[in-house]
Amino acid sequence: MKKTEIFSEGIEKLLKWKFAQKRMTGWFEYQELKMNIRVNYTDPDAPENQPEILCECVRQMKLSIPEGSVIAGTQDDAFSPSYALINPAFQIETFAGYCDPVAIYNDIEPDAEFTRERIEKVRSYYGSSRYTKALSAVYEATGKLTEEVAFFVEPVTGHTIPDLRPILRNGIDNVTVAENAAPFRKALEAAKVLAARYAELAEKLQIERANDANEVARLKEIAAACRRVPAQGARNLHEAVQSAALLWQAMTLEQAPNPYAFSVGNLDRILAPYLGDTPHDEAVQLVRSFLAFLMVGERCWAISQNIMVGGRDEKGNDLTSEMSYIVLDAFFVSNNPQPALSVKLHAGTPDALYQSLGRFFFTPGHSTPSLFNDDMMFRILKTKKVAPADMPDYSIAGCQEPLIMGKESANTTNSWLNLAKVLELTLNDGKSLLSGEKLALGYQELGYTSFNAVATDLEAAFFRQLDWILKQLEHAANGCTEAIAIQSVPFTSALMEGLKNGRDMRDIRHPGVTYHASGCLIHGLGVVADSLVAVKHGLAEMPDFTTTLLSALQNNFKNNEAFRSYLQNLPKYGNDEAEPDEVAVRLSHLVSEKVHTLRNPAGNPFLPDYSTPSTHLLYGYHVGATPDGRSAREMLGYGIDPRRESVHNGRIDQILSERKLAFGDFTGGYASHLGISPEVFRNGTTTDEKMKIFSEKIIKPLFRFGNEVENAPFYVYFNIDSKMNLRKVLAEPKKYAPNGIYIMRIHGTFVNFLDLSPAIQEDIIARLDADETVA
Repeated sequence: MKKTEIFSEGIEKLLKWKFAQKRMTGWFEYQELKMNIRVNYTDPDAPENQPEILCECVRQMKLSIPEGSVIAGTQDDAFSPSYALINPAFQIETFAGYCDPVAIYNDIEPDAEFTRERIEKVRSYYGSSRYTKALSAVYEATGKLTEEVAFFVEPVTGHTIPDLRPILRNGIDNVTVAENAAPFRKALEAAKVLAARYAELAEKLQIERANDANEVARLKEIAAACRRVPAQGARNLHEAVQSAALLWQAMTLEQAPNPYAFSVGNLDRILAPYLGDTPHDEAVQLVRSFLAFLMVGERCWAISQNIMVGGRDEKGNDLTSEMSYIVLDAFFVSNNPQPALSVKLHAGTPDALYQSLGRFFFTPGHSTPSLFNDDMMFRILKTKKVAPADMPDYSIAGCQEPLIMGKESANTTNSWLNLAKVLELTLNDGKSLLSGEKLALGYQELGYTSFNAVATDLEAAFFRQLDWILKQLEHAANGCTEAIAIQSVPFTSALMEGLKNGRDMRDIRHPGVTYHASGCLIHGLGVVADSLVAVKHGLAEMPDFTTTLLSALQNNFKNNEAFRSYLQNLPKYGNDEAEPDEVAVRLSHLVSEKVHTLRNPAGNPFLPDYSTPSTHLLYGYHVGATPDGRSAREMLGYGIDPRRESVHNGRIDQILSERKLAFGDFTGGYASHLGISPEVFRNGTTTDEKMKIFSEKIIKPLFRFGNEVENAPFYVYFNIDSKMNLRKVLAEPKKYAPNGIYIMRIHGTFVNFLDLSPAIQEDIIARLDADETVA
């Protein structure tokens, strides 16, 4: 058999094995092993001890090479099943965020092997660590403000894009290392230890699996590659993919458990130098092997690992290559829940790339890429003072956050802001409508005498409340940043700029990266904009409006449906109407300005990010009734999109409303989704014809390609499906998704639609196009 066939057969076997996994315990065993190693150190958190702790962990941890493997390595030992938003058991009523670092130990059910005593011993050890104590102190101080999600904070230096290229090119033994960077170079030895152990294991397994010639052939390739990389530079595509996997495994182990959302960057550019004379089909299988490596254990769930193709350089030249199409082919053939795929587009993107995307969008149940507008993104990078030479290396961390590969740590999900809750607290004397607890400034503290006075000056009162809450958010978010800095990450830092500057990327005052910031994900834009419009109209149009409004909000519109209907029928953002759209534009601009003035411990700004990775459901659940007519606990709008109940005029008017926003303000990113009915493309009989309609009538006008404009959207994702079809899939999954997988998009990641909680399934269905003939 040819290599292509041997690799393809193996990958299918490996994927079948991966999807059959029902229990993940490797993460616990690794944490237990690390505990047993750490206890030998007087100060196990000291930065100088981290390289040896990591190396000793990988020397002792269990390794395996499952049948079918084309490369060695796994991420499974770094992750538990705790990524709640894609867990079928996820419930917005009970999810409280990732506040407790040792809550992860609830993920493992005690049995004869993993006894309760064994689990509790590990939980107790990490529960008494400096990091856990520091983080617990942060959440104790925020109290009800985070419990009811006026804001939320978390420790994160995931959502990072390492630069693998220097080590793929030169090897660990030959990389340039600054005099003060010896610890970072030492940490890289962990990847060499993994390589040597995998090579030895692959050679041993050749004997044990000698009756399977294809398996032996794959194991020989693995052993040969691991004997060379990552110690030495890769000479071909197989060695490059193997080297990348080993570096990735060590990086995730260093930040285990659950180092969320490391992303790869432009995989086509990373691997292109190693393509050589590798046949196209063989290259596709090698890329598939890397995609399979990035899939994690039980349910192969998504962890926002983003891979990109396409794009331009700083002069506007297109960078699409043969490897771009190889990566796309690999994604299309595999069609698995992770990793995520994003495509960079610009005015000069070749038609061939658009046509290559058609099969994704017009195959029901298939993964579909997120799309990014390089022309607008480069303008935003310029405002962030990114050097022109670094701009082509912008990549997407996690869902949609733009960072420079290998040079930026933006702590992108460090803080989360709930504008709708801020409005609720402003209108209700600083008290929660849900719990009655006083969480924020009351009327008098804001400078007003009554609800009536606040309502008549609502926008100003809202921003006074916001200023106070942002100060609490800044302090708490920085507390999380300081807590996680207790745990230095020399291996990850070596894949950033640590080998050059000798500084850890988590260094509080002097982070070891060129570009550094903290993120703030902002929720509730549409709800607050529509509420401000509603109060303005009510004051002008209805006698005793303030009395009626206060009673309605405090009683969740009980016995007051007529008043609620009045509020719901007032002008709403998202319908291309001047009044509410102007409020949304002003609101998003002013909120962005205020967030950007916040400073992290290194003195760098917080980046406004209007994205809501399904958290518009969660955050809405913690918000009482609002003046736009929204009932208590109903979801907020998704990202910059209006609430689905507010859009009356269809998709085009929604696009026109959103295009008025100042996208240059969203330096941390934003979320926007368009759920389009397949009927929109009914005039196309082939995939190519449908993609032509899609690119010319929707994508290019949305991104304003060909227009000399300073403001344009730079991100969007699509789900092209029908409500009717998705309900059929849910009702008869064995008929419509016989392999158990039906891929849909949630923000920056693919998910198996069948694995989602009912709340998220219904949200996806509801946000599909309304212009299909059968809903």
